[in-house]
Amino acid sequence: MSGKKVLSVAEIARELELPESTVHYWKNRFAQHLPSVGRGRQKRFRPEAVEVFGTISRLLKEGHTARDVMDQLSHSFPLQADAMPEGASLPPAMTGMAMEPAMKMAAAIGLEIARSVGEGIRSVLAGGESGASGADVAEVRQGLEDAARRITTQMEETHQLKTENELLKEKLKIMEAEMVRLRKDRREMEKYLLDKIRSVTT
Repeated sequence: MSGKKVLSVAEIARELELPESTVHYWKNRFAQHLPSVGRGRQKRFRPEAVEVFGTISRLLKEGHTARDVMDQLSHSFPLQADAMPEGASLPPAMTGMAMEPAMKMAAAIGLEIARSVGEGIRSVLAGGESGASGADVAEVRQGLEDAARRITTQMEETHQLKTENELLKEKLKIMEAEMVRLRKDRREMEKYLLDKIRSVTT
């Protein structure tokens, strides 16, 4: 490897004997594990990024899915927060781990708020001596019913989104498995064609 401080995509592609378009795709797909400097067209990679690109290439050639590669990179290479594109999210494995506790915490907070509000409302409705008129009580009751309807609707939408998310995850797994199969088929077809060419030329 050259002693340069930073490398372009083209230089990395030449060093690893890979198509430049492939390295371009990987630099976006696995950005959070690639030590780099700059943004956009000015983006350059530190020499240690070559090892990361080499690992990505090896794992994909072995038939691993992109998710498998991401998991392996998470164990072998540190996250590069400054290398992540603007607006990029954490890797799927990390978001999956982070979302479950967050959703449980949000649900617990929601229940606690609902319990507290319910107790306050019951005390207002039960305390006729507080001076609240019948019209005030009716207005509060109507507001509560409207809020309950909105909450129910939002819960149904959240449940629907969760179901759709699960379906999308399953479809993604199938697509990744199909990509692995197609890569293997392509390699077998290339080998078959090369054998045919050799048999014709010899």
